[in-house]
Amino acid sequence: MSNYKTVLGMDKLPSYNGFSAVVINESGILIRKDVLSMEGVSEMARSCRVDAIAVDNIYEIGSESEIRRFVAPLYSMDLIQVTGSPSEGFKQLSVISKQLGMTRGEKLSPSRTAEVCARAAVAGHGFLVKIYDPETRITISRRRKFGSGGMSEGRYRRSIQGSVLNLTRTIESALNSRGVDYDLALRKGSHGIEGSSFIVYAPRNLLFGIVRPIRTSSINVRVTPTFTKSFEFVPLGSTNAAPPKRYLIAGVDPGMVCGLAVIDLSGRILHVSSGRGITRGQITRLLATLGRALVFATDVNPPPSLLVKLSASHSAILFSPEQSLKTSEKADLVERIVRNQRIKVKDSHQRDALAAAAKAYSFYRNKLEQAVSHAQAEERPVQIEEVKANVLRGMSIKDAIALSRTPVIEEVVPKRRAGSEREQIKVLETKFEDMQAERDKLLLQIKALEERIEDLETSARLIRLGERPKRPPSGEVYELERRIRSLLNEIGQLRGQLECTKSENVQLRSEMGALASGGSLLFKRYRTVAEVLRNLVNLHERKIALVERIGKVSDELLKALRISDISAFVVEEISPDERTQLLEIGIPVVLLSSVSSENYGDVQTVEKATLEQALEEAKKELKDFSEVKTRKVRDLLEEYKKERLKETLSRG
Repeated sequence: MSNYKTVLGMDKLPSYNGFSAVVINESGILIRKDVLSMEGVSEMARSCRVDAIAVDNIYEIGSESEIRRFVAPLYSMDLIQVTGSPSEGFKQLSVISKQLGMTRGEKLSPSRTAEVCARAAVAGHGFLVKIYDPETRITISRRRKFGSGGMSEGRYRRSIQGSVLNLTRTIESALNSRGVDYDLALRKGSHGIEGSSFIVYAPRNLLFGIVRPIRTSSINVRVTPTFTKSFEFVPLGSTNAAPPKRYLIAGVDPGMVCGLAVIDLSGRILHVSSGRGITRGQITRLLATLGRALVFATDVNPPPSLLVKLSASHSAILFSPEQSLKTSEKADLVERIVRNQRIKVKDSHQRDALAAAAKAYSFYRNKLEQAVSHAQAEERPVQIEEVKANVLRGMSIKDAIALSRTPVIEEVVPKRRAGSEREQIKVLETKFEDMQAERDKLLLQIKALEERIEDLETSARLIRLGERPKRPPSGEVYELERRIRSLLNEIGQLRGQLECTKSENVQLRSEMGALASGGSLLFKRYRTVAEVLRNLVNLHERKIALVERIGKVSDELLKALRISDISAFVVEEISPDERTQLLEIGIPVVLLSSVSSENYGDVQTVEKATLEQALEEAKKELKDFSEVKTRKVRDLLEEYKKERLKETLSRG
């Protein structure tokens, strides 16, 4: 026997895009439907709160993507293939039904097949189908290490980290415009991003044209598929077949190194771990072995996107504290739970994940204890775990207890008859079900013929009225088809542009918020230094000018710059000679690639923090340059004094 109490069996109709479905439990058949659509089967499974869905061949549901779409909203239910698996071999359903004593091995109707599938799953026959999404990893990193260098080391570091940041944003925008699901982890540096890693939930072949491997002198982009099984078949009755039916609170600390902590609704710690590059799929597979995720918890507010996606895919509750937890508060939470349960926490990622789970449990603890107290006071037995879960989902305790009671189905006990009479009744029942299926088939054929007759009658009326449309010549047909293909391509391009525009609007709104809060500064872009000098009154209040290039600087321009109140230049490109000219007149220079910025045509937004840091380094560079220049002048004067002294002594 399996752990499943209520099972839905389904089988595809041979001549119709639909299914027969039967729901059974330990007491008998609850519902039988001869014709249902795919949506109808899903609705029946949800309304009956079944534990599993059994089928003789999972590919009757459709392709792998259609199977994933069917199972996704039914996450709390298992999918069972009762006839076997590719690795273990297959067994005909008629043989299974004969072993169960339901038939004598004859051919089964769809309705009868659905019933046999359901009873076989309850009896423990078949394989649990675990469904995994394909994954592809995109890694962006620098190729060279930062070592001890001279004056240009900081500038080189800013350039590399700025390039990694811009490339990460480009790939993120491309994935968003195509609607591809992904997770992103960043490793922040002092001047931008040192590295980033995308986990894309799509096979590698679907990413052609979106992202490609890149290898330059400074940046390395790797695109590697993660080889995971699409479907895994686990025999019913094995230790990995059906997860324990308990609900979980999962605390997650996302990042390049991800932490995961799992506790049950009684506060017991079931799992604590951390690792580099843990994906959403790996978290899902681990939770499936422990139970069913009910709450995903984080220690920060707002919650990270990984938590939002996990809670949505599991139809779970997302818990986030009103304010991000402080390190001292997390340490107190973890210390109490570790002291009580003697769990070893190895690093800060495990600590943060466990603190998030413990915070969520303490938030819901009062509700859970009240639900347990009321459930234990009931005379009829109730499923306490189901009561807890429904209370956390927002249901009242009274309704949760009423819903968790197992319905009592009164099974009609037939009178005992002779063996031959029972066999005749079974044969007649089978014939009756076959006749019902044949009737459904004929009704569908009649409906199709009626629609065909209606079309023919419409054509006949048009002929009588002389309005029968002429068939266009072959040349026109070709031209129309070509035009349709062209329009479809144009529609695809417009959709891509629309997604890009949406992404740009989101980015623009984010930049406006940063400008309003003072986190970013707005600069007007100038082409050359001469254009800056003509518009000194329009400069930023800090007298910082942003130019595309310095250009040729004449003596007149240098004189004008010397007497101007320009405090610094932010430039896209500059030659060593141009940099030296500006340093000689006391104006520091910042490369645009060394700061976080966004270009909006004639204006540019620059992140204030990165600009302040770059300005400090530019001023330090100017100070070093001035000291070197002063030292050279002093050395020249000393040399001149020595020469004069020699000449005086030689004359004397």
